Amino acid sequence: MEFNTRNHVMVDFFRLKEEVRAKAAEYLDDITEENLKAFAESTKFIAQSILEKFYFDVDDLYTDGVLKLQDEKQLNAFSDFHDGYRAKMRLWSNKNLISIREVKIDASLEIPHKVQDVTAPPVAVASVGTLIAVGLAIAGVELWIIVAAELLVLATATYLYKQKKAQNKADYNFKLKRYENQIEREKARLVNGLIEDLTKWLNNAKNHSDSLLISFGIN
Repeated sequence: MEFNTRNHVMVDFFRLKEEVRAKAAEYLDDITEENLKAFAESTKFIAQSILEKFYFDVDDLYTDGVLKLQDEKQLNAFSDFHDGYRAKMRLWSNKNLISIREVKIDASLEIPHKVQDVTAPPVAVASVGTLIAVGLAIAGVELWIIVAAELLVLATATYLYKQKKAQNKADYNFKLKRYENQIEREKARLVNGLIEDLTKWLNNAKNHSDSLLISFGIN
């Protein structure tokens, strides 16, 4: 168990970055509906498990650890099942949910090229039917669901572009490379953005924890 200078348990931000990037490498090499969903589910689990370990460790520190509260009344209030520290941290987590949400994309529409080529015709994705992108909403903010949807559309358009026949090879390779570069940029935006926002989410949880400790007379 690690402590900061105020003798509080530290949030494991290093684990967050390492494990989210590992899941991105596992699931986002091939952008599909199933892989986006698996990435969202695993990322949610990582963040929630880091938060739970943090406040469980704080709880253990003051109930059974080196800083165990000696005042019986203070200890009972802190460890109360319904209104103690752990219960209030769980309540904060429930009020600031990380939720998995879906967005349906009407694939009967034609999706324009994401590359800067105004003369290029749009890529029709009608043959794939309705696309469903899955992403994370962090405390109600749905930005990363939108980015996941954009990434899925781009990956689908790229896949269909690869199926086109009778093209000039040089022109085909040039446009395909631009598609692939755009996918990598959107993927990096998604992964880096999620890490940044989940870091803020965990920091907010830590700040709430600090406030709770003060409310229980722990300075």
